[in-house]
Amino acid sequence: MTSRRFERMVIGLPQEAGNQSAIRAAADLAEVLHIELRGAFIADANLRSLMGLPGRELRMPDLQWQPIDLERISRDLEHIVRFARSRFAESVGNRDVKTSFEVVGGARIMGSLIRAGDIVSVIEPAHPGESITLQFTGLLDAAQEAAAAILLIPRRILRPSGPVMAVATSGDDPSIQAALEIAAALKERLLVTIQTGAVPQAEILADAARLGVEVQQIIGGSALVDMAAATLFASRPKERLRVMSQRSGDVHRLLSSLHGIPHLVVEDRRAHLTAALEKAGSP
Repeated sequence: MTSRRFERMVIGLPQEAGNQSAIRAAADLAEVLHIELRGAFIADANLRSLMGLPGRELRMPDLQWQPIDLERISRDLEHIVRFARSRFAESVGNRDVKTSFEVVGGARIMGSLIRAGDIVSVIEPAHPGESITLQFTGLLDAAQEAAAAILLIPRRILRPSGPVMAVATSGDDPSIQAALEIAAALKERLLVTIQTGAVPQAEILADAARLGVEVQQIIGGSALVDMAAATLFASRPKERLRVMSQRSGDVHRLLSSLHGIPHLVVEDRRAHLTAALEKAGSP
């Protein structure tokens, strides 16, 4: 199944070249959706800015100041980039997915790389302090401004298989359709939980039947109800991926509550349309 919603996946790779298991998870999803996987290594803009400036650095053994060794900095940057490129290629392996690798001179330049139909994958930082660095926050800001979706990948993924869950606010929430397309590609069940207690739109259920996807709704966040046969399930869901629509502040909040489950935050086109209409109508 080729994704109609997404065109590419762009994964932001931090200075440590990222977690290989997280990159493999992104590659798995890109492969099943038949979209290109593009690794974007985010170079340290501060180090690059030193390349054209005179200055001094503190020599640690004797704590003496000395001129900045620009050649050494250049070699170090080249080594880091080569390492990141090889780690990316190793993580992707022999998967049937088109790949590319690009060096981006700072997270805020990511916006020029992202297209409207892209999924931008963001790996949960290895250390909490990294989540407040300009490099990381710049990546999140660029993804929120330009991407069709943001895939938040935890450092350790809890399970490699299982159903896809849509966490929705209404029966026509865009997360349900996106989750359905991914569940069909993965050949997994679709679980739907709607805060208002509504059911998915009839068109979505018809699409699920056409695609051969079993749809179940979570009632009250625990019991599962089979929409076709109204069968109750006692076990709790063990989803491999959660999908939800983008709301203000969600991405930053979700980063601290992944609990080993990747989260795909999709663009809410309705909200964007409303904002555009309000802006057009303002004096």
